[in-house]
Amino acid sequence: MFGDMHHVGITVRDMEESLAWYEQMFGLTPEFIAEGSGPELSRGVGVPGAKLRFAFLRFGSCVVELLHYDNEREETFDRSNADVGSAHVCIDVPDIHRSYEDLRAKGAEFLAPPLHIEDGPLEGCWFVYFKDPNGVTLELFQSVGGKH
Repeated sequence: MFGDMHHVGITVRDMEESLAWYEQMFGLTPEFIAEGSGPELSRGVGVPGAKLRFAFLRFGSCVVELLHYDNEREETFDRSNADVGSAHVCIDVPDIHRSYEDLRAKGAEFLAPPLHIEDGPLEGCWFVYFKDPNGVTLELFQSVGGKH
């Protein structure tokens, strides 16, 4: 009844800044950039008078959709990872230490160095969190032995 995850949407403060950051950090360029507006879109996204630009960036089999609304909005995302509704985007990497060092050299600001999971269902895996220029949490994750 349901297929694979298609995309994750992230609302951004500045489309050009965000596109440049995702290209610098991950080498991603948009599959496309488009615009939308009108009453049907406004109803569909729940934003009165919605006018937006959006871009698709492909991460393997999933897409990150960047959305920029030309509407009144909050300019900063200051939620804690513990706040209800906060989400993060996780990127699978084969070598977390190499990816961590590469992104640090490009200016990514991590919350901590990579952490090794010592026990539980993800024992042996590694993860690390960092933020995009909009304050959205991203995660690098290295699995081992077929663990999620």
